[in-house]
Amino acid sequence: MKKSVLIIVFFLFNSNVFCQVTGASALLFLNELDDRIKEQIQSIDNLLTTKIGQAGNAILSINDALRVSINETIGNTDQRLRENQLNIYNSILNLSDDFNKLLEGNLNKVDEISIRVTETLDNFIVKKKEPRIYTFDTPQFIKGHNGYYLFKIRGKNFDQSEIVKISINEKFINPIQVTYNEITFKIDSSDIKPVSNNIFFALSDINFNWRKGLFRKRLEKSTPFIIPVFPLNIGEAVVHFEQALPERKYGNPITFTCENCTTGATSAFGNRRKSSRAFSINPTGGRKLDPETIKITNWSQRYGGNYTFHTRNENLISGEIDCQSEAKPAGGGGFSTLTFTYQEYEIIYPIKKMNTSLKTLTTINPTIFGLPQAVDGKRPNVNYIVVKTFDNKEIIVSPNSQNNFFKLSINPATNDVLVSWKGSSF
Repeated sequence: MKKSVLIIVFFLFNSNVFCQVTGASALLFLNELDDRIKEQIQSIDNLLTTKIGQAGNAILSINDALRVSINETIGNTDQRLRENQLNIYNSILNLSDDFNKLLEGNLNKVDEISIRVTETLDNFIVKKKEPRIYTFDTPQFIKGHNGYYLFKIRGKNFDQSEIVKISINEKFINPIQVTYNEITFKIDSSDIKPVSNNIFFALSDINFNWRKGLFRKRLEKSTPFIIPVFPLNIGEAVVHFEQALPERKYGNPITFTCENCTTGATSAFGNRRKSSRAFSINPTGGRKLDPETIKITNWSQRYGGNYTFHTRNENLISGEIDCQSEAKPAGGGGFSTLTFTYQEYEIIYPIKKMNTSLKTLTTINPTIFGLPQAVDGKRPNVNYIVVKTFDNKEIIVSPNSQNNFFKLSINPATNDVLVSWKGSSF
C-alpha cells in the first residue's frame, strides 16, 4: 500500500496551518486529497478490504462539507478561513494522517476515522434537521459478475428528509429503506459504469430534500461519494519454477583397436585362406555407451576383408573383422585392423529454471497453471509467481511466505499450481 496520501499535507502542516490557511490553499488541499483518495479506492488494496473505501468516502463527505462552506463564504481567495472552517480543516488534516496509517495496514484506523468524522460533523453542522453522513458501507462491486449492488449509508436525521435519492450516470435511484440513522440502496448492475476503462470507480451523489421552519422552507443537500468498480479479471500471472532434468555428461573419446586378424598364404591350387576376429566392449564405472558416437579412424587390410558391428546399444558394442589371403595360387597371407573411437556418458540432473505462459486471474475462480510431470521421480518446484494487477502493481507470491492478496496451492497428484484471489468471496 502507498504510505503517503499527500505531500501537500505535510507542507501545509509545517507552515502554521492552524493560524494561516486561506480559502484558496484550503480548496487546493481538499481537491488534492480527493484525488488521492480516489486513487486509493480504485486500487487492489481496496478490493481486498472495504475499509479503505469506507474511510475514503467518509473523508470525501467531510471534505465536501468544508468545500461548500468555503465557496459560500470566502470562496477561492486569499481570505483566511473562519474559525469553524479552520477547526474542520484541522480535523481533516488529522483524518488524512489516520488514512495514511490505514494504508500502511492499520485497519482499525477506519473506526477512528468514522468517530472523528462523526464528531467533526456534529460540531460543524448546527442545523438540527440537516442530514449528516458519518460512514459509507460500500462493498466491492465486480463488473460482469454482481447482478446488483447493495450498500448502506449511516448517519443521522435521514428520516427528516422528504426526498432521499442517489444520482448515478444521470439516473436517480430511490432507497429501499430509510431509517433515522441508516439508508439502504440496491442498484442494478447495468446502472453502474466506471468512469473509464482505466478508472475503477463510479461517481455518484446522494441527494436530500427537507423542509425547515414555520414557513417550511425547502432545503437541499448533495454529497458525492464513490462506488468502487472492479474488473472481473484482476490481473495476469506467470509461474516461475525449476526442475531437475536428465542430461548426458560425456567423457572424452575412447580409442579401441581390433587387430591380429591374419591368414596364411594361399595354397598352390589357389584356395584362399580366411580368418576373423571378434570384438566386444562394455561400459565402465556405471556409465553408458553412446553408439552414435562411434567414429572409424582407421581400417586397413591386405587382399580383402570387412568389418561388421553386430550390436550397438547403451550396454554393448560388438562385432568382428575378417581378412583373407591373396587371390592367386601360392599368394601371400592377408591381414586387417580396425580402429575406432566411442564415448561413454553418465546421466546428471542439473536444475533448469523455467516459467509458464501468462494467464489471467479473476476474483471468482482459481486459475490453474499446468506444470510438467515428474521426470525420473524429480518433480518441478515452484519458486514464485509474478502477478501484474489491474492497477499496475507487481505482486510476488511465494510458496514459503504469506501473501495478503493471493493464495497459492499445489496439487501433489498432477503438479498443477492453483492461484486464487484471497479477498472476499462474491
